[in-house]
Amino acid sequence: MYRLLELSRHRQVTIAAYLACLALALLTQWVRIPFLFGASLTLTSVFLYLSVRLFGLRGGLPIAFAVHAVGVFLLKEPLFLLVGLLEIVVIGLLLRKLHDRLFYCALLFWLPLGMLILYLFLLMQEGASMNDALLICCIVTVNSIANALFAEIIDQCWPIRHQIRPSSGETEQSVLSLRKYLLYFTIGIVMILFLLNIFVNSVSSFKEIHIYTKELAVQAAHAVEQERLRDEAQQLERLQQLLGRYDTDMYVVIILDSNRRIIASSDSEAADHIRYLADASSYMKLSDHYYLTRHKQRFSIWESYIWHNESFIYVKPIEGIGELIVAIPLGNYREHLFNKYLYHFAYLFGFTLAAALVALLINRLIVRDLNRLAQSTTNLPHRLKQQHIVELPVSRIKEIDDLITNIRLMSGSLLQLFQESQSNAERLAAQAQLLRQSEERLHQLAYYDSLTGLPNRLHFSQQFSELIALSRPDNSQGLAVLLIDINRFKQINDTLGHSAGDRLLQQVGARMDLLSCKTSSLFRLGGDEFVFLCSYTQHDQLTRLAQSICHMLEEPFLMDDLPLFLTVSIGISIYPHDGPDTESVLSNADIAMYNAKKEGDSSYRFFDSGDATFISEKLQLENGLYKALQEHHFSLHYQPKVYAATGELCGIEALIRWQHPELGMIPPDKFIPLAEESGFILEIDRYVFREACRQNKAWQDAGYKPIPVSINISARHFYQGDLKAMIIEVLNDTGLSPQYVSLEITEGVFMRQSDHVIETIVYLRGLGIQISIDDFGTGFSSLNQLQWLPISDVKLDRSFIRGIASDDKKSSIVKAIIELVHSMNMKVVAEGVETVEESQYCKLLKCDELQGYLFSKPLAAADLEKKFLPIKL
Repeated sequence: MYRLLELSRHRQVTIAAYLACLALALLTQWVRIPFLFGASLTLTSVFLYLSVRLFGLRGGLPIAFAVHAVGVFLLKEPLFLLVGLLEIVVIGLLLRKLHDRLFYCALLFWLPLGMLILYLFLLMQEGASMNDALLICCIVTVNSIANALFAEIIDQCWPIRHQIRPSSGETEQSVLSLRKYLLYFTIGIVMILFLLNIFVNSVSSFKEIHIYTKELAVQAAHAVEQERLRDEAQQLERLQQLLGRYDTDMYVVIILDSNRRIIASSDSEAADHIRYLADASSYMKLSDHYYLTRHKQRFSIWESYIWHNESFIYVKPIEGIGELIVAIPLGNYREHLFNKYLYHFAYLFGFTLAAALVALLINRLIVRDLNRLAQSTTNLPHRLKQQHIVELPVSRIKEIDDLITNIRLMSGSLLQLFQESQSNAERLAAQAQLLRQSEERLHQLAYYDSLTGLPNRLHFSQQFSELIALSRPDNSQGLAVLLIDINRFKQINDTLGHSAGDRLLQQVGARMDLLSCKTSSLFRLGGDEFVFLCSYTQHDQLTRLAQSICHMLEEPFLMDDLPLFLTVSIGISIYPHDGPDTESVLSNADIAMYNAKKEGDSSYRFFDSGDATFISEKLQLENGLYKALQEHHFSLHYQPKVYAATGELCGIEALIRWQHPELGMIPPDKFIPLAEESGFILEIDRYVFREACRQNKAWQDAGYKPIPVSINISARHFYQGDLKAMIIEVLNDTGLSPQYVSLEITEGVFMRQSDHVIETIVYLRGLGIQISIDDFGTGFSSLNQLQWLPISDVKLDRSFIRGIASDDKKSSIVKAIIELVHSMNMKVVAEGVETVEESQYCKLLKCDELQGYLFSKPLAAADLEKKFLPIKL
């Protein structure tokens, strides 16, 4: 639509310009600047030149034909002016080569060709002299060349052709050079002044002749009148004789009667001088009693109108007779007048030549310096930017020299700006490089895990969404998620420290990443959770991948030259069978993974809709931990420990229980890991320690024999909680002696050999509190590390006790451990004793204390008091 509007506007401008050229050309045919003796000037060709310049030969020629036809047939111009049609044709052809040089095209036509054609045409006319033809040729030529100059100035200063022909291949120039301005100015001024001068001189010359001839006519009339008055009785024939004496080429004397009939004349052709006095249109009144006759000729387009037979007529009334007329032929002075015209044209040629020389001189003095300045400043910014030396010219013209000085100062400032700009550009480039690095870093941080370098959760979600969008409708290729969780990684973090845990995650990620391929990619979601995003065609591919992950992690990892065995649990969820989007598929894989944990180490499980119950229960337990602490849903049960040799009660272990209002009794192995993850374990430790101390003190106050109570303390309490302050506070509040308190901690606590942990254990042992290692043999310590730790006893894990009587290897290991522990002056407690055979065998191996279901399950405080506590003192 916009292009159509542009075309419509272009067409409107073209039509308006075309009609304007036609109208102005026709108008200037009527409006002319008349010279004497039949000569005149016109501006018609200005608009004819513009039309052929704007619209080409095809557009300009019809306008020229119409204008000249109107001039010849309506304005009765001579046919020789039709040479203008030839002029338009030739100039139109020349413009195709010379383009915008309209003035030169007019010169090329008129000087060698146009003047010759016009001159020959005028000589062919009857009565025309060489001077007549030459004068008319000069006037028409000068008129046309001047009009060509004016047309070129209009075209150059108002380039409307660019609006009429915007797509032409012509080289467009929106400004004129100073050289052209000087040329137009000098030649234009000379031509205008010449035309004004020739017009003024022609008028003044005619006036001079007019005054001279009038005086001559008055003198002649006065002389005739005086002679006539000396003889008033002269008859008419005597008047003829009188006038016969005035027969001369200078003038003709005629006497008319009252009826305007010739009575007497000095010339036989007197009638030719006075015939037009009867018609006002045939003469021109110059002053009182003085006229100029203009002989009417039969109109012919072949002839030009040039004054040939005109005469000055002086009319004096004669009383009683009629009129005395003195006729002075203009032909007597025409040659003189025409020669003056020709002299003026010679002057024009000389002045034009002088003007050209002046223009060349000015161009040499001014334009040359300006051109040198323009050449030296071409691409000045680029040359300054490239550190090139710029040599500016020197001019003798003050204004140009001032301009050069300003440019020199500007160049210095510009050079300084370029240097500063280059410095800024270098800084910007450095900043851009830093920005690109920052963007790359941000992209790395946004989409990749900073610890392992693996793609992160955001990258996983994005790639999963892209794969879902590209999934095939025929389900020929499925998508699956394998969520991998490292078993007991939190215990590793708590025992070995977070830095060791981070290094372990890096090794695990690097090892599992070896299984990545075109169809499966590994991501780290966070913590100890990794996930494989797989494209598969057969269900067995997922099983093989899960098995490969488990087998790959069977080889131990080295942590400070210490072998560390890991197992994982894998949950598998399939899109879209197990969920319509990323979150649901990942959530169901998480459910399957937690159910795999219940099946044991290095296991994997596909999601089953029934598995959601486990996660629902897990979430319910996590949300209920805080409420259980606030509403006292926790309670303590106590399991007795007995001497292996006598079977007497030697201590009790406090075990926490959770009575959920909806789910009933929750065993510790379900909620303790959740408490470890959420951080509630610190509050649970505080509650268990305070309640166990309070209950033991209450039994002592009731008169029962004092026995120590064993309390499990999380490893996190050694690193994150203020364990010493908590123990001192509770012992002070309850009044229980420290010797009746035994803290059971896992052996992983001692693996982080920090001064803080060692100092805490030494401090507690200094108070009299016993320190026991729980679940000994399942952690990651070596026995020789125990020799410098202040430990009171060691509890063998029930995995060593179960079936010990029938397993020689296991019994050999237990025997070696007991002997080694005894050699370090520590007691050995066997937990998980469930049969008489296991009890007898532990006694045979010289185990110090026994604990297990064989003796009693964990009991409430009241039940323990009834069954096991010694009789009151």
